[in-house]
Amino acid sequence: MLIKEIEDEVQKCVEASSDELGRYLTAGKQLSPGEVILREKPLAVGPAVFNSNLLCYGCLRIIPNLPLLDLKFPCKICETAIFCSSSCEDRRGLHTTRECEAFTRWGSLKGLSWTEFREILFPLRLWLLQEAEESWSEIMRLEAHLDVRRTTKVWKDRQETVVDVLKRVGLAPKDSDEVLQRICGIIDVNSFELRSPGTLDSSPLRGLYPRAALMTHDCRGNTHLTVDDDFNLTVYASLPIDKGSPILFNYTSSLLGTWERRVFLQEGKYFNCTCAMCQDPQELGAHLSSILCPRCRKEFLGVPRVNPFGRERNWICRSCQKTFSGKLVRSTLDLAQGKIIKCDQSSAKELETLIKDLTRTFHPRHSLLMNLKQKLLGIYREEIANPRARKQILERMLELFKEFVEVLEIVEPGISRLKGIMMYEMHLPMIILANRDYTSREISSDELGHRLEQAAGYLKKSLSMLLLEPATNPEGLLAKRALQEYKTLRQNLEDIRSLPQEKSISSCKKKS
Repeated sequence: MLIKEIEDEVQKCVEASSDELGRYLTAGKQLSPGEVILREKPLAVGPAVFNSNLLCYGCLRIIPNLPLLDLKFPCKICETAIFCSSSCEDRRGLHTTRECEAFTRWGSLKGLSWTEFREILFPLRLWLLQEAEESWSEIMRLEAHLDVRRTTKVWKDRQETVVDVLKRVGLAPKDSDEVLQRICGIIDVNSFELRSPGTLDSSPLRGLYPRAALMTHDCRGNTHLTVDDDFNLTVYASLPIDKGSPILFNYTSSLLGTWERRVFLQEGKYFNCTCAMCQDPQELGAHLSSILCPRCRKEFLGVPRVNPFGRERNWICRSCQKTFSGKLVRSTLDLAQGKIIKCDQSSAKELETLIKDLTRTFHPRHSLLMNLKQKLLGIYREEIANPRARKQILERMLELFKEFVEVLEIVEPGISRLKGIMMYEMHLPMIILANRDYTSREISSDELGHRLEQAAGYLKKSLSMLLLEPATNPEGLLAKRALQEYKTLRQNLEDIRSLPQEKSISSCKKKS
């Protein structure tokens, strides 16, 4: 890399501090969508505590559990770590020399189950960085919120599953409780959610990136993050960012309602979010928490800023100005949750019936309904591969995809991985329906070209987002396929334009 390129990258983000935000990053220059803000290698990566998969210590890929074939390769030195292949053992990867030596010294580790090892591996990898002075200093500068955590259930849980286990096996001295609890706090507050290479969401991991951890939270961030198979993180601008403006990242799921987001941030990150999305009762038009007014049934009740489920009548209809108590809203949500639990979510028919039922009470974009619609799309996706896919289902898929894209334009403005995937999937039923209508002579070649052009537009927008993904991860592979499909679609459009012009079939039908 040239000196000028290094200087340009350094200037893209600048560390700042304030009483409200603590340490945070700002844009060092005007940033454009898709521009790299920073690249960072992790200080450590490990399994999330709820990851039940057996993982390679070197690359954190899943090791398949096959009854007749043992695919585990034990480390020849410490005989404790396991690898997914002999080549991974040679590379060693995340199983560092320091970690291997620690495992070798303490033979009692061999008595731990994978469940126990899963709990301690990530904290242990950070603990072992004490000898790396610069890395340890970076870790210790990160916020841990020890004072808030000290009397909580999570403190007790980390004491039993991490601190006491590390001391019992001899990997940490008896007086290390405070430092180990600090490491656990740093992990919970600052680490990023990752996944095992080659998977989508079946093998969650956590990674610590001290520089990227300084991005402040906003429920509508201005960044897009990608991670490759070696866990190298790249932060892109997802929107234009003015020089001096904070670099923002959403710590929560964008499709959660306001109260669910707030609870997650309060319980896991120890702060109250005051972003524009959380302050607006209608969530900037996303309506992920909105409930239909029981009185006028014309407008929706917006979520209050404080105490939404108390006795106060703070849910207000914008049309009739009638107020309702949080207790009533809580009961309505509980009733809906009960219906969702009873529903057979593998049945498209039952899901459609439940969605229709709940739409009488909730905004169609309410987070409960959006979750059900995601599951419904999962069932309908199988229709795409069916040569006889039913038109009604393809049209319903298109309707659902459009709804998701509309919501994502609000909650994930600019470059968005989920929006890119939705737009890719959206173009498929558009093409199938257009080709069928043309084959059955319901539309002319001009109309076919117009509809395929619309599909190509969505595919092109999808590519503008997915092409930022590392080539070997699932979204990167999807981008490769989408690029080939886009080229084929453009060629088809050229072929259609070369056909003799036809009159609109619909207009011919009207004349007849």
